[in-house]
Amino acid sequence: GFAPGSPTNLHLRAEYRPGLPANLRRPGYPVPLDIQFGNAPLDTSVAAIGQPSKPIRFRVVAKEPTGDLHLKVRIRDLNGDGNLSAPGEYADILTSAGGARQNTWRLTVDTTGMGRTTLVPPGAADRYTLALTVPLGRDDRFTFTTTGQRIDQTAAQQAFTKTPYVVPNPYVGAASFEPGRFAVSGRGERRIEFRDVPVGCTIRIYTVAGALVQTLHQSGNPTEGFVPWDLRTADNLDAAPGLYLFQVDAGALGTRTGKFALIK
Repeated sequence: GFAPGSPTNLHLRAEYRPGLPANLRRPGYPVPLDIQFGNAPLDTSVAAIGQPSKPIRFRVVAKEPTGDLHLKVRIRDLNGDGNLSAPGEYADILTSAGGARQNTWRLTVDTTGMGRTTLVPPGAADRYTLALTVPLGRDDRFTFTTTGQRIDQTAAQQAFTKTPYVVPNPYVGAASFEPGRFAVSGRGERRIEFRDVPVGCTIRIYTVAGALVQTLHQSGNPTEGFVPWDLRTADNLDAAPGLYLFQVDAGALGTRTGKFALIK
């Protein structure tokens, strides 16, 4: 933006032009740009189709570590004053890659939100800076450290104060997360999930009469806080509709019980 205290009320919108890759380093990019405006011509623009070369009242300098580098520009000057001073005007800032100049930045006069405010064009007391966040280079290093995966027993104990639950409960005909039918015949796999269960726990499912229906095990993967059941018994038969009880045995963490219903 313009330096604090600049007399102009103009706003310039800066945008990178896609002619060259944003990661391609070249003279004048990526470094901050300093644009000095004047009341008389300070530079000459580069000609383009419909935009002849002409004296312009600003000069673009790239602040290279080795010193200032003058950059050429193309300008769309609608009112012919050699300046960026009217809506619709813009300046394309050029950098060189492989000996050819390429459009790198476009500064566009932006009057959004100005309403009927009289536009004060930039002059000799105005300076515009385009500051850049420079990408990583060969002199930059990034380091990080990791720690091995582990289970915090205290946190696990606190988390297990919640009673595990079944989704959906009751199970009525189907669940939204059941596997889609692909290369299978019949209805396909049914599925419910026991959630909020500890790592490595064992889940036992019983009928209300106390008969063991199925035993499930959490895989030991701490990123999986649930255990699926395909509604098949230990004898590989379809579980009958009705009310069921389940027990989650987490060893040293204790046990929890609950119930769910199957309505097929």
